[in-house]
Amino acid sequence: MEVETLKSPLVVRYERNAALLHAQWQFLSAPHRAPSALQSLLTAAAAPRVRDCLLDLRHMPDLASMGQPQTEYHLLVQLASLPLQHLALVFKADWQHEALLAATDYLAPTYEVQVFDDDATALDWLRQTGEGYRGRGGSMGPLSN
Repeated sequence: MEVETLKSPLVVRYERNAALLHAQWQFLSAPHRAPSALQSLLTAAAAPRVRDCLLDLRHMPDLASMGQPQTEYHLLVQLASLPLQHLALVFKADWQHEALLAATDYLAPTYEVQVFDDDATALDWLRQTGEGYRGRGGSMGPLSN
């Protein structure tokens, strides 16, 4: 029996002052909702007000082993076409790194991309490199909806 407490497997927050979109895959979320959740994420990240994006996929299951073999690949290819300045990806599993490498032939983003093991380090990188963080004294409040 599947028990589901979240409507979407992704929690997406937007920090207006920093033009930062932060999306995090929720632990034990329903993988069958991944395609629609990821498409919604891409739509939100394509908004003109978003300059930086932190995408934390540490808890996302291997969708390829669950009958969705191209989901991660297409996500990475579509991410490359977004009008961002910086993208921080947080991966944990080897298959996520392999999906990134497989999509590399088609990835030619016009923005800077870094891969991290944790979201705190990724957020710190965005704070140091993002234009929205310069000149603020380095302090920023929590992300808001």
